[in-house]
Amino acid sequence: MRAEHDRYRAAPAPGRYRPRHAAPEPGRPPEATSPAPQPGPRPKARLAGLEGPRGIGCLCVIAVHVAVHFTPDVLAATRIDFLGQALTFFFVLSGFLLYLPYVKRLAAGGPRPETPTYLIHRFRRIFPAYLLIFLVVNFVLRASYVVNPVTVSWDSADAGTGTITDPLALLAQLTLAQSYFPSTLQTGINPAWSLSTEFGFYLTLPVLAWALFAAARRLPGVPPLRLALVPGIVLVATGIICNTIVAVLQHSDPAYSGLMGYWGPNWVAVLSRSFPALADTFGFGMLAAVGYVALTRSAAKGVRTLHLQLAAAGAMLILTAASLVVFIVRPHNLATVFATASAMLIVFVTAALARGERSAIAAVTDWRPIRYVGIVSLSTYLWHYPVLILLERTGIEIPDSPAGLLAGFLLVGVFSVLLGSLTYRFVERPAMEQSSPGVLRSAFSRSKGTARAPELG
Repeated sequence: MRAEHDRYRAAPAPGRYRPRHAAPEPGRPPEATSPAPQPGPRPKARLAGLEGPRGIGCLCVIAVHVAVHFTPDVLAATRIDFLGQALTFFFVLSGFLLYLPYVKRLAAGGPRPETPTYLIHRFRRIFPAYLLIFLVVNFVLRASYVVNPVTVSWDSADAGTGTITDPLALLAQLTLAQSYFPSTLQTGINPAWSLSTEFGFYLTLPVLAWALFAAARRLPGVPPLRLALVPGIVLVATGIICNTIVAVLQHSDPAYSGLMGYWGPNWVAVLSRSFPALADTFGFGMLAAVGYVALTRSAAKGVRTLHLQLAAAGAMLILTAASLVVFIVRPHNLATVFATASAMLIVFVTAALARGERSAIAAVTDWRPIRYVGIVSLSTYLWHYPVLILLERTGIEIPDSPAGLLAGFLLVGVFSVLLGSLTYRFVERPAMEQSSPGVLRSAFSRSKGTARAPELG
């Protein structure tokens, strides 16, 4: 129980607390006291309070897709497709978690985390699970989309699904490049488009970090945390500009109206799903990471943590309400507004942890069942659409009613979490627990004394 309690108390920030040295054993001279031997690589620590929201987001996406397929009248009456913005939260959370180690290093005056280690970890985090699931879905279940689902009756049957055999299309799926071409957009496991967007951010972040640390060396008089704001601002501006271009293109031709402009087999839809058009969502997460590190270094020390949390919660609620309005009147701006609300949620959950205080909020948001779904959310997310397609094939009648939505959600959700759990246990976790190859680490380390980069994300 004590260990569970301590999960929600952050480690003291560097420079704020001085650890006490253990007293020597009776009769033993102080100079004989030595530190306990360190075990092997420590398991990666997760920031408390954020796995639960990730799990809720995953369940929201499942609910939306179940409603689209089985209860369209309920969907139209309630507009619960707004819950699909959970994907925006995923992007914001990635921006926060992956940028955080860079900001910590910069603020402490340390070296930039090693890019090879970072990239290897990102590859192992995503690709083993994705490749296994895709191969099973495509060649065993024959439940991949072989054509763009918007061009067929995708929302009421399993039309357009089967086995992808074309070599180039298959190569695009195996490399997560399917979202970069109109002919393969939304094919395969269609929700996997978001992984292509994530990888765009994964590859961009080291470049931004290199520029950030280079600027810090050339501008020693500028406070590091002010410099750290720049990459996030750049991504926010990039996303807003690209999203505006997408909106102009969509309105310029009726062929790009509705779903076709966002999901159809055309270049406008490709741009709308690309990292540049969604860069602002990651950028807001990066700005939240700067705020977190600022709090660890005594920023706003005159403001009580409770007041910070109340301000973040108020902003989150206002921005979420604004998102609902934008969802109806200007949907192409929805991700930007909801991303700001997501960033405020992260601040709300982590403000106390940043100050080394116990977070009752994090304890609530990491309620064990939901936290578990968050841990296995990647595989669960990838499995849920194939499970939904298989449910369509069974011919089971699910009524278009709230009760039918609940029944469909439970069926798809339970089987998806079960398959996600098995994939996490036997594929994801073993891949993540592997240490980086010593040859690569040695080849790219700056010196023998360089500290190993922390596990990222």
